[in-house]
Amino acid sequence: MNSSISIIIPVLDEARLLSTTLAPLQDMRQRGHEVLVVDGGSRDGSVTIARKLADRVLMSGPVRAQRMDAGADSARHDILLFLHADRILPANADALIGEALAVPGQIWGRFDLGSLGAPLSSRMQATLTTWHSLVTGLARGSQAIFVERAWFEKVGGFGAVMSGEDLALSRKLKRHAWPARIAAPVVRHEGAPHGG
Repeated sequence: MNSSISIIIPVLDEARLLSTTLAPLQDMRQRGHEVLVVDGGSRDGSVTIARKLADRVLMSGPVRAQRMDAGADSARHDILLFLHADRILPANADALIGEALAVPGQIWGRFDLGSLGAPLSSRMQATLTTWHSLVTGLARGSQAIFVERAWFEKVGGFGAVMSGEDLALSRKLKRHAWPARIAAPVVRHEGAPHGG
């Protein structure tokens, strides 16, 4: 399996956040990974920003599941990583994902959540989300879900769901393997609103 990663970022009016999310991914692009931004009809300049800092910008419908499936359909690599526009990956996320998926039988996973510079309530929410994932084997989209492309396709991707697409995908994947946990957190950057 090719260990290169396609990072898929669904956006809809995320101009205020997007540069901060995409800038740290430039080192990963230099290491051979690709960044795909899938826009759902932004009117705020998100597309202009994305064209400067992503490998490709795609257009899709306003539903997030649609955008992420569209990104997966166009991805060039064998590992898919779905990243929300308000999240920042650890600098060595690619190495951590490679190590996680190198374990026999491991096909998908997620990161712990962090919330740097956030109010106590947001830090507690991040801790609860991580704990819930550990107990249930389900992952939220905010945890930067990653999956081998072959398995993503085998379970039918996100599918035609209007909301809760992260949990729906998790349930399908969990039937085949418990998710890998990467303890290094994905964090919400300081420009993003807190909560959720």
